[in-house]
Amino acid sequence: MTVGIVLGAGGPLGWAYHLGVIQGVRDAIDREPADADRIVGTSAGAAIAAALLTGVQTEEVIEMISARPSDSERDQMKSAGIGLLRNPLQTFRPVAPGLARCVRHVGVATALVGLLPAGLFPTLMLRKFAATQQWPSQLWVPSVRLDDGHTVVFGRDHIPATLADALEATSAVPGVFQPKVIEGSRYVDGAVASSTHADIVIPESHKVVLISAPMAKPGGGLIRARSRRILAREADAIRADGSRTLLLIPDERVLAVADGFPRHNPEAAVDIVNAARLQTVAAFENRHGNH
Repeated sequence: MTVGIVLGAGGPLGWAYHLGVIQGVRDAIDREPADADRIVGTSAGAAIAAALLTGVQTEEVIEMISARPSDSERDQMKSAGIGLLRNPLQTFRPVAPGLARCVRHVGVATALVGLLPAGLFPTLMLRKFAATQQWPSQLWVPSVRLDDGHTVVFGRDHIPATLADALEATSAVPGVFQPKVIEGSRYVDGAVASSTHADIVIPESHKVVLISAPMAKPGGGLIRARSRRILAREADAIRADGSRTLLLIPDERVLAVADGFPRHNPEAAVDIVNAARLQTVAAFENRHGNH
């Protein structure tokens, strides 16, 4: 039985939520998620997938996502702010205005991203999620290329020099973080196109596909609504291909313990992980009972 695991975008909540989902899989079926045939990680999901596949322990990741910015990270942010003050016109120029001419091919959301400023902050902090730089064979990491708006799946379409390069690229939130330059091309957050990219596993026809989708959490807002809409379309396509799916989206318990995380409640990471673990175990139990 082949298994695909999809870990979607979701920021700091996504990091903690995915950790809980991974632990929940271990508890529910006594199988190591790192042994899945395919793992797709977008943005936050890529960071956790890299940690999982390169041997970073759960406790280490919790410590990383709970810690406040280091002195070097504060210095980087301060430098970025000084750069804004010195050249505000340059800072707020559209990062890729030419994408507006490609709207038919790349979609409205991606075209609009080209009109945003490039972002101030570097993505170097994402590199710490990879304990090694060797590319795990089962990992795919989607990112959006600013030059043409196309989604590039690192690990499938191209393998960059280091795993950390891909983590930076897929997590470069437009307007906030600087695009990641890889071999002369600029890349931004894979969630620009889809928070999950779950449908890229369809050609492999896995028997089971588990999708962890923190950006599709309940609540209002255009971003969440778009994430849910795309996720529903992707999940339907996977099922139509004959794969069984297990879809995990943060429930009320997870969202309750995550209130204020990470800025005002960094200690909540452990509670989020545990709540996501319990949700995952319950989902497997319910699915087993239904079959």
